[in-house]
Formats: sequence, structure tokens, C-alpha cells
Amino acid sequence: MNIAITHDQFQLIKAGTKTIEVRLNDAKRRQLRPGNHITFTDLTTGAELRVQVSAIDHFASFTALYTAFPGPQVGAAVNDSVAKMTQDTYQHYTPAQERATGVLAIHISLN
Repeated sequence: MNIAITHDQFQLIKAGTKTIEVRLNDAKRRQLRPGNHITFTDLTTGAELRVQVSAIDHFASFTALYTAFPGPQVGAAVNDSVAKMTQDTYQHYTPAQERATGVLAIHISLN
């Protein structure tokens, strides 16, 4: 599976800081299983990074997901509140999409 991400998030994965990719539980992501690989493409540079899915956690909302994991693990700043992380995510996904599909915490590790 290929996923395009922003440069800053790409760099956090590459550094090993971000270990969870947050996504909607849409049809594409429902195909993911532990052991699968994801290739992230940096939207700025075009660089690619291959990771392995180690686990997948399901949540009803972004708020519930961000309550379960510290900010840096999901690509946020150490001091970001759950409310800020949720609002930042709503710049990419709508609350209606969140309610319709639920969300995933995709645990990843560098190969």
C-alpha cells in the first residue's frame, strides 16, 4: 500500500519518533493486516520510506485515539492537547467521515 504524507510527518517516521499512522477506517485501510508493508511518499521531496505494520487498533473517534497515545507517537508535538490534535486532524478528515468509518491507529516500524 502506498500513502502520501507531508514532509514533516515523513521525517518523524524516518527518525523513528512517529510510530503510529492515524487514518480513517475506510475500505482501503480495512485491507491492512499486521505484517503488511506501507510505502510512504514524501509529498515535498518524492522520497519513499517502507515500513511494516505491526498492529492496528480501532477507535470510534480521533479523540479516543489521541487519548490512548502520546503526541509524538502519532506525529504531534509533546505538549499538544488531545483537543488540538483532534482539531488538526479535522483539517484532513471531517467529523462525518470519522463517524461513518471510525479511525485506526496503524502501528508501524521501520524495516
